[in-house]
Amino acid sequence: MSVRIQLDNPHAFYTNLDFMSGRIILSLTSDENVSAIVVKLEGESRTVLMRPMGPQLGQPLYQQRQQRREGVATENHKILYKVAQVFPTVGPNQAPMTGMAYTLRAGQHEYPFRIKIPFNNGCSDPQTQQMQMGAFGGFGLSGLQQMQYRHVKRTLPPSLTGFPGEAEIRYYIKVTVQRPSLFKENRRNAIGFKFLPIEPPRPAKTQNEVYARRPYEFKAGLAGYGKKSAMFKKKPTQMSDTAPKGEVDARLPSPAVLTCNEPLPLRIIARKLNESAEHVFLTSLQVHLFGFTEVRAQDVVRTETSNWVLLSTSGLSIPISGPNDELRKETVLDSSLWDRIPLPNTVAPSFHTCNLTRKYELEVRVGLGYGVPGEIQPQTITLPLRFQIEIYSGISPPEALLSAMASRPTVPVRPQAVPPAQASDPLYPPQAPPSGPAADDAPPSYEDAMAEDISPADGPRREYSGVTDVNAPGLDEKGAAAPKYSAMQGNPGPGPGGPGVGGIV
Repeated sequence: MSVRIQLDNPHAFYTNLDFMSGRIILSLTSDENVSAIVVKLEGESRTVLMRPMGPQLGQPLYQQRQQRREGVATENHKILYKVAQVFPTVGPNQAPMTGMAYTLRAGQHEYPFRIKIPFNNGCSDPQTQQMQMGAFGGFGLSGLQQMQYRHVKRTLPPSLTGFPGEAEIRYYIKVTVQRPSLFKENRRNAIGFKFLPIEPPRPAKTQNEVYARRPYEFKAGLAGYGKKSAMFKKKPTQMSDTAPKGEVDARLPSPAVLTCNEPLPLRIIARKLNESAEHVFLTSLQVHLFGFTEVRAQDVVRTETSNWVLLSTSGLSIPISGPNDELRKETVLDSSLWDRIPLPNTVAPSFHTCNLTRKYELEVRVGLGYGVPGEIQPQTITLPLRFQIEIYSGISPPEALLSAMASRPTVPVRPQAVPPAQASDPLYPPQAPPSGPAADDAPPSYEDAMAEDISPADGPRREYSGVTDVNAPGLDEKGAAAPKYSAMQGNPGPGPGGPGVGGIV
């Protein structure tokens, strides 16, 4: 006996409201008794963390002993669990039949299936937990585990890898051929697929922008070097007694939202704040995207940092202000340096699920020099400008869904507490705190009840790497999922730098 799944028109990745359809192909070399053929659409968010070694201050002795016994903390949330029985067929209001046996003749048998991907994770749904514990004659403990975990109800998270042995989100479709004999094991087959969620409803576009700002001030003095050769020496140009000073803004549309696989909607603006005889030049520009993945497993929490270099240029000499410019006149830098560079397809959209959260910050590092055309002083200043941002998938929700959202009653938001102000360097003021509700206050983006009669999302779909091993997780000899996890912690990436002053204009 062999069984396999053949998908109809397989996608590079799937999203909410998509139908996964295909055929179950069962090949028999002889007559076989079968009790049921079941198709499951599953998604798992699994985390594995090492507990801190050694006793903690003030920790009771019994907890120290328990900690040594439980050196590894794990959580495996069944964020997606949809079941369809394809043989014997049942009506929409009929319960699956169990305990019966049917004889299938030798040869090839095909059974079509069609399952719709929902909006939200279902690991907290009591009905889903009961299905995992005992549906279709199974005896799995997954449902009991889900009852012990803490859950949040949010939009299904994207496929995620990159932290082997520590954190992964995987989706797959699995078929199980159940056989009534105790001496014949069930047969299974699974296919992994990549998932990218529909983005939340975007607010109406406005002219508002969020910004990060830093001042700069050069020190007046004579140039340290000039152009030299064996026969001729160029005398350095004498600089004035007043060196330039000003400020630089980096701006994004408000709210600060980037889109997967699309260029940055970034603006960089420079202002002159004093009268000086010298020019100010842009000498370098770097743009870094930092991803912060909070991994949670029971009472253990760890944050992993990822870094994407979106742009890195040096050796520039682009003038941004001159002695004849008006004070506080805004000079907008040429966006051709960055407006054709999309986000890498390894960047997942921001998400929050039961045991994993992904957040982002964008840092723009502006390098400045001053002098006269053809002779920039060796003195340089680098201004780091950092934003807290959200990243959306770029998969727009259907218009019918937006209409349903607009008619839904609004949920009141609790006001946020404002932290006390702290002293800081006036040249490096702290970034303004983000506005809006806290993460735990936000309701789910969509409700599954809205999507019963709504068609799948229409429009372009970006590239997304998602799961690197598209057929993972594999199946062991008994047909059970066998993800490759170990109690590894991984290596932390670079930490965040200091932000500039921020706000909304």
